[in-house]
Amino acid sequence: GRDLAKALIDDLPTALFAFLPLLAFVLKLLYPLSRRYYVEHLLFIVHYQSFVFLVLTLQVLLARLVDLVGSFGWIADLSGIVVAFYIPVYLFRSMRRVYRQGFLVTFAKFVALSAAYFLAFVLMMTATFVVAALSL
Repeated sequence: GRDLAKALIDDLPTALFAFLPLLAFVLKLLYPLSRRYYVEHLLFIVHYQSFVFLVLTLQVLLARLVDLVGSFGWIADLSGIVVAFYIPVYLFRSMRRVYRQGFLVTFAKFVALSAAYFLAFVLMMTATFVVAALSL
C-alpha cells in the first residue's frame, strides 16, 4: 500500500502535465469562433490551475497552522468551505472576463467545462493509478 501511494504521488505531476492540454482542447471546442489560438486556451487553463494550486496550498498551510496553535479549528473549516465555493466562481468570472460573453452563454460553457474537467480528472487519476500499480 505504501509503495503504491509513493508511486502514485511520483506519477501525479506527469499526469497533471498531460491533463492541462486536454482541457485547453475542450476550451478550443467551446469557443470555436473566438479567434484564439490553442495556446491561448492553454495559458488560460494553466493560469486557472495555478490559482487552484495556490489556494489549496494556502488552505493546507492554514490547516497546519491551526493544528500547531491547537485552537480555532473552525477557522480552517470555514476557510475550506469558502475555498470550495470560490474556486468555481473564480473560473466562471475568469471565463466571462477573458472570453467576453454573456452570463447565460458563459454559464452553459462553464457547466460543460466543469463536466469535462471532472471527467478528465477521473480518467487521469484512474490512468495514474494503473500506471503506478503496474510500475511496482
